[in-house]
Amino acid sequence: MKITRKEFLKRSTLTALGLGLIPRLSAMVSGRDVLPLTRKLGNTNMEVTTLGMGASRTQEPSVLKAALDKGITFLDTGRRYANGQNEVMIGKVLKGIRQQYVIQSKMKVDLEDGSASPDDIRKQMETSLKESLDALQTDYIDVMLLHGIGEKKVMQNETIRKVLTEMKEKGAIRAYGFSTHNHIELLRENNRDPFYDVVMVPFNPFGGFQHSRSDWSKSWDQQALITQMKKAHKMGTGIVAMKTCSGGKHAFKKGEEPSYSGAVKWVRSQEYIDTSAVAMASFEEIDAHTS
Repeated sequence: MKITRKEFLKRSTLTALGLGLIPRLSAMVSGRDVLPLTRKLGNTNMEVTTLGMGASRTQEPSVLKAALDKGITFLDTGRRYANGQNEVMIGKVLKGIRQQYVIQSKMKVDLEDGSASPDDIRKQMETSLKESLDALQTDYIDVMLLHGIGEKKVMQNETIRKVLTEMKEKGAIRAYGFSTHNHIELLRENNRDPFYDVVMVPFNPFGGFQHSRSDWSKSWDQQALITQMKKAHKMGTGIVAMKTCSGGKHAFKKGEEPSYSGAVKWVRSQEYIDTSAVAMASFEEIDAHTS
């Protein structure tokens, strides 16, 4: 059932109040002025800024450069963004300075309802990787994710796991993982069978979001998600948060005006979150999140 953004925000706020989350979360960060600037991305040995840039919303090199000038070192992109041109833009901006940054990209693997053969799956993955490497003008990608998976069968697929392992052994990628909106179930599965190095999941103070460019919305059991993220963090799985401000504005400190940057600050303040992929498409948004 589709709901309006206004109704979604009303429901998510009431849900958070009902669970007792808002008072408790506010108390956790009340008066806190200092946020961690960098953290290790799980057990990957990669140091990343806790504020990362979700670059998919912009094709403007000047906006990306502004984010880099502010000290952001974690960049999130994907093969499908702007039909591959988002990676091209990033590759051009990072030419000559690529080693200073951690690039996370994504590949979409279509299992075609079980009809895809191991050779088909391998071809999809190897083609996607090559296209990403060429577009980014690099010989390795720091983190490669399976893009937007929704079912356990994808993350459990033996061919997918074998190809990712080979890519890592060859040095074409440094770590592999998946992004998902079915995040509690799949995060729980990876905690049971910890194959993937990095998991990218929706997370914000409200336990839900509405997509800024559509009527698509989703909510989740916040405490159940936090439990699984804490377990994953303890096991050494890197956690990347997305949809960080898509649930609405949040007051990071007691008495301050709620803002989207406040919601992101709250996410960054959680010790089990390694970094965030915050969609920033203007100089104003970059300034708001880096001030």
